[in-house]
Amino acid sequence: MSRNVRDEINNKLSIVDIVDKYVTLKRAGTRYTGLCPFHNEKTPSFSVTPENNLFYCFGCHKGGTIFDFIMEIENMDFPEALKFLAEKAGVELDNNYSSDSPDRKKRDAIKELYKRAAVSFEYILQNKPEAEVARDYLVKRGLTEEIVKEFRIGWAPDDRSWLLKFLKTKGYSDPFLAESGLFSQRGLGYPLFSGRIMFPLRNANGEVIAFSGRTLKDFGPKYINSPETPIFYKKRNLYGLSNAVKAVRQSGYFILCEGQMDVIAYHQAGVKNAVAPLGTAYTQEQAAILKRYSDKAVLSFDGDSAGRKAINKAVILNENHGIKSKVAVFEDKDDPADLLLNKGEKALHKVLKSTINSFDYILENAINVSNIRSPDGKEDVIRKMEDYLNSLGSEVRRDGCINEIAARLGVDTASVYKDLRRGRRKPENNQPADNRRVKKSKISSELFLLIAVVVSREEYAWVRGKIDIDDLCDERARKIYIALEECYRNEETGIDSVLNRLADEELTSLIAEKVTSEEYSINSDELIKDSVKKIKKNSLLKKREEIVRKLKNVSSITEGDVNEIELLSEKIFIDQEIEKLRLGI
Repeated sequence: MSRNVRDEINNKLSIVDIVDKYVTLKRAGTRYTGLCPFHNEKTPSFSVTPENNLFYCFGCHKGGTIFDFIMEIENMDFPEALKFLAEKAGVELDNNYSSDSPDRKKRDAIKELYKRAAVSFEYILQNKPEAEVARDYLVKRGLTEEIVKEFRIGWAPDDRSWLLKFLKTKGYSDPFLAESGLFSQRGLGYPLFSGRIMFPLRNANGEVIAFSGRTLKDFGPKYINSPETPIFYKKRNLYGLSNAVKAVRQSGYFILCEGQMDVIAYHQAGVKNAVAPLGTAYTQEQAAILKRYSDKAVLSFDGDSAGRKAINKAVILNENHGIKSKVAVFEDKDDPADLLLNKGEKALHKVLKSTINSFDYILENAINVSNIRSPDGKEDVIRKMEDYLNSLGSEVRRDGCINEIAARLGVDTASVYKDLRRGRRKPENNQPADNRRVKKSKISSELFLLIAVVVSREEYAWVRGKIDIDDLCDERARKIYIALEECYRNEETGIDSVLNRLADEELTSLIAEKVTSEEYSINSDELIKDSVKKIKKNSLLKKREEIVRKLKNVSSITEGDVNEIELLSEKIFIDQEIEKLRLGI
């Protein structure tokens, strides 16, 4: 793939526009900052520099180009990211573009398999007599034909041999199918899904990557979900996300449900911003994904005890990711799907209009299960609120909550603070410390210069006339020099061209860190000239030391000795060059 294609994409796209779809960015001088999407933080340490199309996080130290960002956040390899960004930039890729990556080929093959299976399940539900029991169930559950098609719901036949026979006719091999996630570990004679209503799970791009199958029988597990595969990670996907993204951005918030039927119920009621985990409790990874689209949430879980506990955990998880939550309150043993079925759309909309603040919800639940007439009961409430209070990123909000707790319990505010300080756990040290000052990476003067030239590419023509690669001792600086020289000769001007030639993730991240720190934003031409002078002088001094050493070791010094004359001439020349540097000539 031509590097000019990368330059063209890089020149047509602004990294701010791309990142802003995942991170809420705020302008800070010439940069943009926000909460890092790659680790949990409350204080923004993520920085984007539009001038160079680079990003860097001073917390977790991830950084690089627009391609690196998409590869990291979308879990893509480079060819996938290139194709993804080329489409957004309107850049046509070469006809011979292809990826020889075995992993990518495998992922593409599994995606194609799941796409074919989803179409088949969908067709069977809509057209086959044996799927009548499934169609009847969906009607009984109040699902319209339109919503069934929107979510591409299907039916896996009772015939356990059907899926294997069907896929074998399409040319799939036994080893490939055995690893596809559609069959049990016991063998290809045991399909994972048979006699089940099929709910396809799609990624943010709308591609089918997994299934959830619901049985209509009274025995066996009610739901079976796809195992993890090269294209599906339970913790990193949400049901209904591709259907909900547009509405989340328009409404400014997302609704988090417990299961797919609740998501479908909301969408059928015209509330299109609902999503749900699939086969797992709500995770850190899912919260980070949702934070890309909005920092506001409505939690819509069942009204039973398990639902209330899940809400408490989700509220804290969201707060840790900078997401503020409200709670849609349902009656005991009620949920969105049942409410829509039994009482209609108006009842569901009424619950949404009556959401309460997450703090009020958690405090009320804590008080309801504690005897606040007793000192032990009051202390118990404070302990139950501790995790929530510690998750808050704002001291103002925290103070307000503590004042409210004290008022509800009828105790002095100072006493609540004392109890919290006494019981506060030390923070985990396995996360990047957002609030600790991050030490800047120490680098050599040579590396400092070469990074400065990466930033100010127009200076390279002058720099290469003053120093060459032999003047550099720092191996990383030498790598950058070679990349700059190759780009110079090929007339490639984009910073991305340099970084891609390095093929060194650690060095790329270091460059991104230095660029976004704005160390080179003031008097960059003076910095470069001073650095060149220093490096050239050091190089000359080292050569001079080597000559002096050789002169001392000349075994037979006789007048007119050729070796001695050559060494002395070279020493005189170096002394003259050092003097020129001193005088600024």
